[in-house]
Amino acid sequence: MIELIALLPGVLERGLIFSLVVASVYLSSKRIRFDNLAIEGAFGLGGAITAFALIKGMNPWITLLCAATMGIISGMITGLLATKLKLNNLITGIVVTSAAFSISLKIAGSNMTLAGKPTIFSALTIIEPYNALLLSGIITGVILGVLSWFLKTEIGFLLSTLSDNPQMLTNLGKNKDWYMIGGLALSNSLAAIGGALFVHYAGYFSIWTSVGMLIIGLAGMILAQSLSPHFGLVLIIGSCIYQCIIALTLELQLDPDLSKLITALLIVILLTMKQQMKKIGK
Repeated sequence: MIELIALLPGVLERGLIFSLVVASVYLSSKRIRFDNLAIEGAFGLGGAITAFALIKGMNPWITLLCAATMGIISGMITGLLATKLKLNNLITGIVVTSAAFSISLKIAGSNMTLAGKPTIFSALTIIEPYNALLLSGIITGVILGVLSWFLKTEIGFLLSTLSDNPQMLTNLGKNKDWYMIGGLALSNSLAAIGGALFVHYAGYFSIWTSVGMLIIGLAGMILAQSLSPHFGLVLIIGSCIYQCIIALTLELQLDPDLSKLITALLIVILLTMKQQMKKIGK
């Protein structure tokens, strides 16, 4: 138990960073009803461009904007393939993620260490040894706070109609395809910023860190939805709970290679429980 408590700061730090991936999954699956598999590719792209830019000496804060831009581009391509070429959502995500994987390899290779280059966590010190925890909390809090405000605006409301009543957009004279493209661009930008923050936090980029990121986001979202269906702080809580579960498996000395299997079983259990609760509610 003492060792688990010692791991808590790191668990919370990763939970805060991955909460952006959870928010990305929530936005695409709940707000616009799009099974966005391209989230994994966007996470990798964000990490790759960040590592490359940091090695080249770019200002650490500017790298976050570069990552967000890469995410927006990948999201727009995903939306264009789905709306203009009418490709299946799942196929679109697979295509974009595959392309993003190759682009990330060309940008940063399979692995790239920052070799002591300054990051946002080293460039700005708040309170040691909790600098990473506090700064991650501020960044994710601001991003999710702004996004929560945006979803309450007229544009955010119209974006949400893609899941509830897409015909409403047409009746209002709006182009629902462009709202879909915009929603996916926003979703992928969150995942890309998450990838960038992870590189700043870990001090390296690996092409394999993005593998399974969609599952992490989905698990965190399901945990969050079990607490509250609304967007906001609950997404951070869901992400942190998931990281606590992973830390607990390590504390119990379970094989780390089984982490993805444990996540898969967790998702199945949570979804089953949710279905049973709905039946009881009826």
